[in-house]
Amino acid sequence: MPLGECHLYDNHHAFTTALLHILARTHAYQTTSPLPTALDAATHAVTLLENCPLFNSGHGAVFTRDGTNELEASVMVSRGLKKRGVGVMGLSRVRNPVELARQMLLRGETDLDSGNGEHRGPMIADEEGVLMNASGAQGHSQLFGPGAERLAKEWGVDLVEPSFFFTQKRWDEHVTGLEWEKQGGCATWDADVFVSQGTCGAVALDAEGVVCAATSTGG
Repeated sequence: MPLGECHLYDNHHAFTTALLHILARTHAYQTTSPLPTALDAATHAVTLLENCPLFNSGHGAVFTRDGTNELEASVMVSRGLKKRGVGVMGLSRVRNPVELARQMLLRGETDLDSGNGEHRGPMIADEEGVLMNASGAQGHSQLFGPGAERLAKEWGVDLVEPSFFFTQKRWDEHVTGLEWEKQGGCATWDADVFVSQGTCGAVALDAEGVVCAATSTGG
């Protein structure tokens, strides 16, 4: 049987059920008082997607070619914050990458304050250029790997062991995919061969007219 044949159709009910559950929980969250912002609602929905092993993000992330989980997330808003968009990449210990992106966006108000930059704190890197002390995002809109994770720890964002992101289903897909290539299969997308490699996301519009788009993915 070709890799992933009927995979999407066999799991259609599971995907539909999970999405409806996430929509219901997000709707309930959106109607709480005080009403959440578009940023809050979009990142809330994506956090639920990250926590569900069916989707390619967070706990359900696919593996890299090297057999590791590397996570990415981004958040964008139409207005209201000094930074309009941020991204975090190459994460292996942040439980919910979209939450780190959210914090980075919110704390950008301080990062981009005028002045001599002393409020940002020192930026100290080791001999290999990896940030050892990233007190604040230093005004950056994108952060990668260990430096981003040290910032997550500083900000109190939940950290986990890399093994948290392992799921047997994704590992089996990874191994099968490598075998498929060895047998001459195409590594690119094929309509007849389904392998989960998409990105999770949510878009929200709040009462103030602000639009937020949040995404999260693995691989």
